[in-house]
Amino acid sequence: MAKNTIRIGTRGSKLALYQAYRVKDELQAHYPDTEFTIEIIKTKGDKILDVALSRIGDKGLFTKEIEEALFNHEIDMAVHSLKDLPTVFPEGAKLGAVLKRGEIRDALISTNGRKIADLTSNDVIATSSLRRKAQLLRINKDFKIIEIRGNVNTRIRKMEEGYCDVMIMAAAGLQRLEMGEYISDLFEPEVMIPACSQGAIVIEIRENDPVTEEIISKINDEKTLIATNAERAFLRTLEGGCQIPVGSYTRIDGDTFHITGFISSIDGTQYIKDSAEGNISQAVYVSMKLAKSLHSRGGAEILKVIRDENIVFAQSDVSLKDKVIISTRAIESGDSLPDLLKACGAKLLPLPMIEITPSKLDNAVIDQLNHLERFDWIFFTSKNGVINFFRHLIDVKGNTELPKTVYLAVIGYKTGLELEYYGYTPTLICDENTSDELLIQFYKKYQPKNLNILLALGNLADNTLSDRLSAENTVNRINVYQTVKPAYADPEIVEIIKNGLYDLIVFTSPSTFTNFCAYFNPDQLGKLKMASIGTTTSNAIQKAGFEPLMTAKKSNAEGLRDAIIEYYQL
Repeated sequence: MAKNTIRIGTRGSKLALYQAYRVKDELQAHYPDTEFTIEIIKTKGDKILDVALSRIGDKGLFTKEIEEALFNHEIDMAVHSLKDLPTVFPEGAKLGAVLKRGEIRDALISTNGRKIADLTSNDVIATSSLRRKAQLLRINKDFKIIEIRGNVNTRIRKMEEGYCDVMIMAAAGLQRLEMGEYISDLFEPEVMIPACSQGAIVIEIRENDPVTEEIISKINDEKTLIATNAERAFLRTLEGGCQIPVGSYTRIDGDTFHITGFISSIDGTQYIKDSAEGNISQAVYVSMKLAKSLHSRGGAEILKVIRDENIVFAQSDVSLKDKVIISTRAIESGDSLPDLLKACGAKLLPLPMIEITPSKLDNAVIDQLNHLERFDWIFFTSKNGVINFFRHLIDVKGNTELPKTVYLAVIGYKTGLELEYYGYTPTLICDENTSDELLIQFYKKYQPKNLNILLALGNLADNTLSDRLSAENTVNRINVYQTVKPAYADPEIVEIIKNGLYDLIVFTSPSTFTNFCAYFNPDQLGKLKMASIGTTTSNAIQKAGFEPLMTAKKSNAEGLRDAIIEYYQL
């Protein structure tokens, strides 16, 4: 191990320090010759104590300053309550490890042994969580619920001084502070669903720090990691946060993973709850699928009302306010990029430079679709591949039936969810958006040899999959869709670009850039302010003699958004 001193960053509250020292003690047991030090960093959430959390906005509220210290190499790792972390890490940071999870339940806190069943509409109940408020009001719509801020000791002092009769807090925090005597009752998860990742302590590290990653791997709890990753995926799919009435809890029985989740209006009158289960290897996918289901069954409307009327973010946090961003991405339902950019205050102008159309099938491909039982696996690398594969299957066979013997591999959870729409659960889901990563996972898990594999791709997809798989297997490729240049480009937006009345043009594939170039002369192209979704797109731009202002480190909508925000914050 190369490091002699490891600096652990944390907030300064008593609970945060407990968590940091617990990490320190567990690491010290594994590395007795290494010095571990604690660095206290005050966050925005620690400084603003007179405003309800739901009025501040919870993105990085208790983490941003600590992460800045991490990026500046002032600390080597950061310790947080996992439920405080945004569901998407900032570029350059990652989840390094989680400790074995503590109590997940919420607790009733009182000074006189009150029980949940004892509470009446005359009691004043304090909580800082809209999730708890919504569920309390489902128990009794007449409960008097007030906001309370401050650390655990401050809140208990306020209660003892008569600010409220009882409080609701996470039980784990009280237990860790050895203040369990204040817990007079526990809410079972069926009655009050906990926050996603409640009870878990996480270590955040820099992405390219293999030494620290190896050090903390010694104290990582694998079951907790699986459960909390799934719960965070549930929350991320709903684009929720600490201050949205959304929650989930999970259970692992052998190889079976269970999750229950809910979405509620703040007053508890609209409440959608359901459960799902699946193989433990598909925990994240099962959780995302459940979130999508709740969202489509009325959750979207509930969350929109909450965000519009109750979650008011400070204007200074709208990092792309008034930026005019032009997207060359194809207009597709379910595309998250426009909403992600608009949520940051940007004005988005669509100028799609590609269209997706079904490919024309020859007799050989028709024969393959008629005899899918010949194949052991079918690979999909995009939502468009799934959509157009089944579109062709309907045209050829009149149905969407797949042989029960065929296995399905996909790149990306969104591709997996699209497959689910047709009634099929992927056997293998690669959560990284690259063919190389899919191959790594496929070979690691299945050691494939002598298989018949069908690739359902677009016409511009490269040969990475077929080149590698065909070395030991029989591979057939069918191009189920084509990426083509659109016949029309909005002349008003073209003029906006020519006159420089924009801040950024976003390119999401080499073909969006290539098609875009047809509308402008070389002098105009040289003045473009460009953002690229990934290295492949940037390489195409550079090959043409130009340079993007930024390239996303993660080739997806979230990665592109984060790269744009980082650029404008410099």
